Amino acid sequence: MAEAAAETAAESERARAADAVEAAATAATAAYVAEMAAAGIRPGKPAPTHRSAGTKAISGVQALDYVVAASLDDWKKRPVDAEQVRLLDAVRECDLAINRAHAARAAAIDDVARWVASTAETGRPLPRALLTQHAQDTGEECRPLQRWSEKQAATEGLVAELGCLLRVHENTARNLLCVSAMLQHELPATRALLATGSISYRHAEVIVNNALSLPETARAAFEAEALTGADDLTVNQLKKRASTVRELSHPESILTRHRSALNARSFAVMPNRDGMACLELILTQEDAAAINDRVDTLARSLHNAAAAEPVDTRTLGQQRLDVAVDLLLTGVTETGLGAGVQGLVNVTVPVLTLMGLSEQPGTLDGFGPLDADTARRVAATAKSFTRILIHPETSTVLSVGTTRYTVPADLKKWLEIRDGTCRFPGCTRQARHSDIDHTHDWQYNGQTRWDNLAHLCKRSHRLKTETGWTVTQTPDGTMNWTSPAGKHYATHPATRLSPHPTTTASEPGPDPGPSNTAQRPIDIWNNLIDPNWNDPNWNDPNGNDPNGNDPNPDTDDVPF
Repeated sequence: MAEAAAETAAESERARAADAVEAAATAATAAYVAEMAAAGIRPGKPAPTHRSAGTKAISGVQALDYVVAASLDDWKKRPVDAEQVRLLDAVRECDLAINRAHAARAAAIDDVARWVASTAETGRPLPRALLTQHAQDTGEECRPLQRWSEKQAATEGLVAELGCLLRVHENTARNLLCVSAMLQHELPATRALLATGSISYRHAEVIVNNALSLPETARAAFEAEALTGADDLTVNQLKKRASTVRELSHPESILTRHRSALNARSFAVMPNRDGMACLELILTQEDAAAINDRVDTLARSLHNAAAAEPVDTRTLGQQRLDVAVDLLLTGVTETGLGAGVQGLVNVTVPVLTLMGLSEQPGTLDGFGPLDADTARRVAATAKSFTRILIHPETSTVLSVGTTRYTVPADLKKWLEIRDGTCRFPGCTRQARHSDIDHTHDWQYNGQTRWDNLAHLCKRSHRLKTETGWTVTQTPDGTMNWTSPAGKHYATHPATRLSPHPTTTASEPGPDPGPSNTAQRPIDIWNNLIDPNWNDPNWNDPNGNDPNGNDPNPDTDDVPF
């Protein structure tokens, strides 16, 4: 009986406590409602709370929800922050101005392109045909000198001019010319939206890139459909819409388009920060899927083995990347191509860093700084790297390896280290894949010496030879370029080097003997000696090599 009485008393105490909590919540709610009513806020009639009235009382949570709803209603009625609106409007106005400026720039670019096309004034007026002395003596007919017409030379000169002017790569300059022409002549609706600022230049590029892959007769319908509501879409949203519309409106089958797209397959490497790089491949979907499956299978086998015996601590993503790198570095094609072939790069290492007395970074040719530990490891162990020692104060070349001791190769390697890349403004092609060009042309008595030589890629070499671009070189390796429009641009060597201590300014090393047995030209206008024309393996200039390949890259400054 005593236990039952105690339990009844405890239950009564709990009931009184619950009633007290509910009464307190009800009182708080009533007080807040009265406060809101005094302030003119009427969220609604509160629910009854008396059990004696036969209605259900609201809980504390319901009361809190009621208070929050009332507060939210009050927040919605607050006045707009005028200063924030002003700042946002300023951002929008700047964006509209940028879009309008892009439209104006496209019009200006198209104007200059049409002017150059009509006048061809940026092409160098070289003679159309020149004869070798031997050809003159034997009565041979004239051979054409230029593989670029005046109009093509003018166009290429304009691409270079535009790239230097805007400080962009030549491919970006070509894209600007193409997009500008499309906007001005093929896609008027896109141009109009860009001119009003309704869409950005990136939106316009999406429309242009898709329209270019369509026949001219289908572009108008595509533009009208793709631009519907475009001023409310992000760039990625517009990409999806434009891609869908293009697929539905393209008159050619996907098989035909795929065959054409195969010509656009490519391989590229782009430097990244902190000693990293990005590898990009544009390839067919089936090849990409097969590569992905093979790499994933090999990486997962390593990952599963590591799970059974935890020695390899790499993540699956890291193992996938390492597997792909190993396959690319040491793999062999089905025909056996690649067996024993290793990649070759140049790493410039300060001698004190190599000795462990300094942490100054090295330089990986074509990419940039390399941390000291990696530079030391590469210089000490990697067989596929050329080890180059540079004095930390005078920057004099101390060694390029005993396999490159003879003067012609040594001087060529010296120039390759100094230049790093093609020396035309904005060009990033590696020096070892470029020609060595006489800055002051050899046929005009230019000397073959370190301060009159520099690397130019094949296209830049032809620009210098066939267009109005001119250049001079200072003793420190600075190249001062003048465009056909009279604008000046300078490029600087990748590594500041002085001549070898044992050389003189006029003689970079021991005489290597005759490297070119051709007779020097007497008169560029009448008697031009080109040893290539006597080489039966040389392609006739009339072949018009579309890739611009120089058949004899080591014999420079001889017109193509």
